Amino acid sequence: MFHNLITNILTLANGVSAGEIVDNRLNPVYLTIATTGFRIQSHTLHIPPRIGFFSPGPPRLQVHEATSFIFLALASGFAIASGGFVIFVIRLCGLRNSLKVGAVMLVMVIAQVVVIWAMVCCDCRRVPGYEWGDWKVRQD
Repeated sequence: MFHNLITNILTLANGVSAGEIVDNRLNPVYLTIATTGFRIQSHTLHIPPRIGFFSPGPPRLQVHEATSFIFLALASGFAIASGGFVIFVIRLCGLRNSLKVGAVMLVMVIAQVVVIWAMVCCDCRRVPGYEWGDWKVRQD
């Protein structure tokens, strides 16, 4: 069981680090993240697609949104971890105002999430009828 867990984590890490296009096909890991995210967003949380992070759009759009979601998750995780480290050092040194520093860092993380969410929702690729460029490798 533990071996399967490690194998699944490594497979996920390899899939996420591979990029949007793998072997002239859409990355199946990103496509799975996007379809699962849309299912959770629309059916479980009842968030409409126009204000949600994921859309029911074409697979290429869903892979792009999954890439943005992974970036958002990693950036937010890094910001929270580094903020926690700063607060830990401030408290370890015996300085006051560690809660104020933590509150400022939390506001910055929330602002970052809101900005990235707005960028995804207002992306021109979400417009119906958007023409995606060809990603296939051309052999001349």
